[in-house]
Amino acid sequence: MLEIRPPAEADQAGIAAVGALAFNMEARTEGVNFDSRRRLCSYDGERVVAIAHSIGFGQWLGGQQVPCAGIGAVAVLPEYRGQGAARALVSELLAEERDNGVAVSALYPANAQLYRHLGYEYAGLHPGFRAPIADVPPARAEVAEMGGADLDAVIACFSRFAAAHNGPVQPLDRARWETDVLAHRGEGTHQRTVVVPGPGDAIAGYASYFLESAGDRGYRVACKHLVAGTPAALASLLGYFRRFENGAAEIAWSGPPTGGPVGLALATNAFALQPRLNRWMGRVLDVPRALEGRGYPAVSGEVVIEIRDPLFPANDGPWLVRADGGRVTVTPAPRAAPLPARPLPIGLFSALYTGFATVGDLVLLGALGPADERLAVLSALFAGPVPWMPDFF
Repeated sequence: MLEIRPPAEADQAGIAAVGALAFNMEARTEGVNFDSRRRLCSYDGERVVAIAHSIGFGQWLGGQQVPCAGIGAVAVLPEYRGQGAARALVSELLAEERDNGVAVSALYPANAQLYRHLGYEYAGLHPGFRAPIADVPPARAEVAEMGGADLDAVIACFSRFAAAHNGPVQPLDRARWETDVLAHRGEGTHQRTVVVPGPGDAIAGYASYFLESAGDRGYRVACKHLVAGTPAALASLLGYFRRFENGAAEIAWSGPPTGGPVGLALATNAFALQPRLNRWMGRVLDVPRALEGRGYPAVSGEVVIEIRDPLFPANDGPWLVRADGGRVTVTPAPRAAPLPARPLPIGLFSALYTGFATVGDLVLLGALGPADERLAVLSALFAGPVPWMPDFF
């Protein structure tokens, strides 16, 4: 039987080997970080046979940050696959994160069925767009390369931007901004971050980008983050990238599913703007903490929610959810309260929680009844922009 436990420093080579084989990459022990993530491994004796880690984020939902566990690098040696090793490992990792006060989790699935068994459901998008760089409007570019003293102001700029969206995740570990958000091994060449100065020491906008091949068309300027907080900042960043037109064929960026203000600013048509929509999965780990942690539209009302969560039965409730002016309180439902006709599966509840699934979607899936009296309140509570995130982890 496999044993699950936190790894020791001496296990770095084993962890790197499992990840390298699973993801077809070079085994690099320097990438095994023990400081900024919670890591668990499965062992057969002293041999590492499965790995998983969790990254601490705040996930922006309704203008508030909710404590989020970003699950990544889930890998099992081939000879141990199909025996439940990944499921047991991730279950233990989620239980630890829940005990530590983390309310939600997010991940990019390699095996959606595995994660659905663990209570996850598709809960948002990771959109990418490409367009001819000649369609970027020229403008005076008040842009400078990011300096070492700019990081806090860049993080603050992202927070202001992300608060207006649902889904973006923000690392809790400041160092992760430098190693993973603004740069990442293996992505293109000439990685740089440029900033648009704002009033005082503030940053009004920034872009983290690298150059990558666009095939026989030359190269592409690919932005990991393209964040503007003012019209002037947006114009400056776009004007900066227009200066690549003599060598670059395209600009690529991640933004809201609509393409956002960048897409609206380009002089391009629907055929030239090329969207790419990947999906991430989400899971509520602690129902009361998650509901009380996010923000909402100015809705008033109350509903009773009953959940079915085989992994964490404490989530089942039933819960009385009272909404007032953009916040909610969650308490156990009184014994006399009428219970819903059917409990919501935790996965579909999680998709509703982020706003990715609508109540209409849940009705068509049979999770809610078409005459359910809660539909109007639930629909109003979880209304908002389609959840998305610019980061892949």
